[in-house]
Amino acid sequence: MLRFLGAAAMLSVAMASCTLSAQPAPADGQPVMLILDVSGSMNRPVGAAPKIAVAKAVVRDLLAGWPAGRSVGMTLYGHRRPRDCSDIEQVRAIAPLGAGESERMRGMVSRLVARGETPIARSLTAAIPAFAGRKGRIILVTDGKEECGGDVCAAAAELARAGIELTVDIVGFDLRPEEKASLQCVTERTGGRFFDAADRDGLAAALGRATAGPDLATLEVTVTESGRRPTEAARVTIAGGTHAGLALTGNPVRYQLAPGSYRVTAQVANGPASAPVEIQLAKGELVRRTIDVGSGTLVVTLAAADGRPIPRGPQVQLRDGDRLIGALNEERARFQAPPGRYTVRVQLTTGAFQDHPVEIRGGETVERRLTAEIGTIEVAVGGRFAAGRNPFPYVELQKDGRFAAALSDNPARFTLFAGSYTAGVRIDGALVGTTPVEVRGGVVTPVAITVP
Repeated sequence: MLRFLGAAAMLSVAMASCTLSAQPAPADGQPVMLILDVSGSMNRPVGAAPKIAVAKAVVRDLLAGWPAGRSVGMTLYGHRRPRDCSDIEQVRAIAPLGAGESERMRGMVSRLVARGETPIARSLTAAIPAFAGRKGRIILVTDGKEECGGDVCAAAAELARAGIELTVDIVGFDLRPEEKASLQCVTERTGGRFFDAADRDGLAAALGRATAGPDLATLEVTVTESGRRPTEAARVTIAGGTHAGLALTGNPVRYQLAPGSYRVTAQVANGPASAPVEIQLAKGELVRRTIDVGSGTLVVTLAAADGRPIPRGPQVQLRDGDRLIGALNEERARFQAPPGRYTVRVQLTTGAFQDHPVEIRGGETVERRLTAEIGTIEVAVGGRFAAGRNPFPYVELQKDGRFAAALSDNPARFTLFAGSYTAGVRIDGALVGTTPVEVRGGVVTPVAITVP
């Protein structure tokens, strides 16, 4: 029964709160042994998915933020062999986490298969030597009761007699009342806590609170866009206490924090941050908050009139009047902004541009395919100028009698919006050798100018 996952998940949450920079590991600093149940009953469904699948997803999410430095061990049971009550394995001794450990454990979680029995009592007592005489905590995640004839109450008494203050917290995943009752003596005799979880959200929250320990609070933040779940990644930033700007990506995200007052902001993709939300946390408390960023997504794709995509090159800008909100040189330019009417400007390296009106709707992704006929002319200058050699001519383009672009090169290559232009060479202030040229979308047009 995937208790293994649950425990790991809890621990990962605690670590998520440390992602900021060199924050100390969360919780009470005591060594922790996670006992994770991967027995066959975890193949039973909870909602539309097997419990093992739900637990894996929760644990992987939580482990992504697992911080280095905390002393943690991990024990699995039921993960290797069916009908074998001795299938208990300590896969990680209690030791400070090193670099890359959380990723290694996430990979381990991904490969778990629920197979065996549920030897809860034996797994609890087998954990005692791992603490080497130090005070610590055991976190057990289970979806059922003892199945191997062990006495969990006697095991709790043995933990109490160990003389090193071992506390057991239990996260029960989809337990029946009689299963929960059979395990409560463990938390009562060791001074631990019992957490119930009925679904994915409940499991994530319970694991977070268990991992935090009794001295921390758990904050869960969900991000919406104008009341809807965003399609882009959400980023939540928290400030307060010792945290200067701890940011986590996900939806929801969970922090393990010391009691106190915090300011929380959220944003979606590269959109604007929300107004700060003040949140007060008390010891051992679970607080859930939703922050609405009130923004939407605009995706711009450039194409020629015949439907042919335009390769990367033109800059795509999102503008609010004269104010530039964002600029991207991508074939699919993606922007986040509050609901409203904007201008998309397609601008070439020559400075020429075209404007297109657009509208962004809160909580929605709007796709706009814009037509932008862009072609190339290549001006080769002969006569007194030799191709590719100094001195280079100053080649100028005009449109409707006004300056459009200029290059000092031979040949001079220009990328322009389709239309009628005049090409010439400027010498001593005069434009000589003027030649009309038509720029066509997706076509390279050669132009020859001879200057005596």
